Amino acid sequence: MRLMVCACAVLMLLTQAGVGHAQTTGGVDVKIGTLGIGFDGAVGINGKSNVRVGVNFFTYNHDFDNDGITLAAHLKLRSVMAQYDFFPTGGGFHVSPGVMIDNGNRVDADAFVPAGQQFTLGGERLMSNPSNPVNGSAKVDFEKVAPAVTIGWGNIARRGDRRWTIPVELGVVFSRSPKAVLNLGGSACLPNGTNCRNVATEPQLQADVRQQEANLNGDIEILKIIPVISFGFGYRF
Repeated sequence: MRLMVCACAVLMLLTQAGVGHAQTTGGVDVKIGTLGIGFDGAVGINGKSNVRVGVNFFTYNHDFDNDGITLAAHLKLRSVMAQYDFFPTGGGFHVSPGVMIDNGNRVDADAFVPAGQQFTLGGERLMSNPSNPVNGSAKVDFEKVAPAVTIGWGNIARRGDRRWTIPVELGVVFSRSPKAVLNLGGSACLPNGTNCRNVATEPQLQADVRQQEANLNGDIEILKIIPVISFGFGYRF
């Protein structure tokens, strides 16, 4: 739904560029970068500025180890950006403040510890119960709206006779620290296989889960600044 809304916005921009505005230019591009695969639509405002709207998307699956807990992660990159491109010299170089108006980036993961394997939970060394292994889920969500600023080269709504360009973009999105949530069930024992307890109901193990969750949030705090690096291929209408 978000991608459809953004696509409609891009089409409206390009329609505005082509109807009743002889001096207005518009264009589109396809790109790949740290926010995923995407496309932009831009409309020229005057000789030194454009308005640009774009979407990005990508999906990636990978297993991570977190203190012996396997996280089978499903990364989903989904975002919508709106930016104002200012070309100070009138050439291809631009400075582009903007807003990530819909940050749908997230990670969903299946969490598990194979039966009989040792792991660390909140600083406590444990073993996954062979008859009821530890299992659960984890997720990471980002702030939905965040300011951004980039610099780049290339103008997909270029004035003049050139219709093709290779846009390059470098910058950052200033999001808040993402939020990780960890939920675990099953049973955990002492490393020697004794004193097996239900992770979901035993108070000390639940405290360990919350500590592990806090550790995970500390590890991903750096992602409050999301790098933006992309290059693509643009065409002016």
